Amino acid sequence: MFQRRGGFQGVLASSRRSLKTRIIVVTLAIIVAGIWSLTFYASRNLRSDMTRLLGEQQFSTVTLVANGVNHDFQDRISALEEVGHQASGAFLVGPATVQAHLDRWKDIYSKFNGGTFATDRYGVAIASVPASLARTGVDYRDREYLRTVLTEGRPVISEPMIGRVLNVPVIMMAVPVRNDANEIIGALVGVINMQEENFLDQIARNHYGKTGGFLLVVPKHRLVATATDKRRVLETLPPPGKVKLIDRFIDGFEGFGVTVNHHGVEMLASAKSVPIAGWYVAALLPTKEA
Repeated sequence: MFQRRGGFQGVLASSRRSLKTRIIVVTLAIIVAGIWSLTFYASRNLRSDMTRLLGEQQFSTVTLVANGVNHDFQDRISALEEVGHQASGAFLVGPATVQAHLDRWKDIYSKFNGGTFATDRYGVAIASVPASLARTGVDYRDREYLRTVLTEGRPVISEPMIGRVLNVPVIMMAVPVRNDANEIIGALVGVINMQEENFLDQIARNHYGKTGGFLLVVPKHRLVATATDKRRVLETLPPPGKVKLIDRFIDGFEGFGVTVNHHGVEMLASAKSVPIAGWYVAALLPTKEA
């Protein structure tokens, strides 16, 4: 009987030790799970806070760049409108008078490194400076930007295209010319040669951080007009549904977010519109660097 009691007590003691071990293991597991959960929660909150702070900073920077581009576009549109207003009488006299008028406006040459030209109300060039580019007589009526100017009577900034005379990527800026009765009698067009130094180089010359940069995007055509990374100039952005953040920017969203680029690199990206052109400037920075 004594042996039975001893055996029972041994089993009981062993059971108690096993229970203590289980309690310790469970307690440790709860502590580890708690620490892991706290670490995960803190990490997520820290990432969220960093994304917000860095995103707001990035958006402020891209806003400054976009405002500068918008101002430069507006300055050139205003210059064209002033010349067009002053030249409206010359349009009624004839092409030679329009040519003489354009030759007198020396200041406009510095704003359009690809020259300027005037068209009649049908879209055919009737005067051009510099004369060496020989645009006179060239028919531009098939160009969408010019059709819009001549039919809707509003200034237009074209998407980048291959120039009909220069045969290099250009951006066309055009305004209507009206007579005293407010009828459209022609157009005045300024040309930005993208292969030579121009005001948009402020984007191409600047980086954002060490490895980030800027893009100037034409949403209507999902086209990169210019970029810090010259390999992306005239690049077509992914089709709708491929990258949600790009789709939001295309649809007019101004702000920041995190996305993955076509190389599989996670990026912090911000966008701000250039209202006069209907374009936007985007800033990109790998989240690894951020």
